[in-house]
Amino acid sequence: MKLIRLVNVVAILTCMMAQGCALFVVGAAAGAGAGTASYMGNEMRITREVSMDKAWAAANDSVHELQFRIDRSKTAKDAMTGTLSAVTAQDQPVRIQLFRQSDRLTEIRVRVGTFDTTANRQSAQLIYEKINARL
Repeated sequence: MKLIRLVNVVAILTCMMAQGCALFVVGAAAGAGAGTASYMGNEMRITREVSMDKAWAAANDSVHELQFRIDRSKTAKDAMTGTLSAVTAQDQPVRIQLFRQSDRLTEIRVRVGTFDTTANRQSAQLIYEKINARL
């Protein structure tokens, strides 16, 4: 586990030094069902072997644990997709989107803030780690 974290830190530092990194790939937490996270612009994307409902519950629990304010007017879920919108204490917008790929496969997208910055990527990673711990 420590080796995986070390690899993640090295990858983050490498990407930070390479200005304009459009695609950033990090190994997700070890274990069954772990996927590979990628960053496209200001959005972290990962596909996990988990049902849509379980991913939705994990995302909601994570947002509550982090004490974000949920924007109910922009939060919705159906059988195929879900969008959870929230705001941090620093008024940074947070959007977690879920896309059902199959009964047991869900794509999770996490976006923090408006611009692609190191701080926003780190926040997205933290949010995903909270979600992942519940999967």
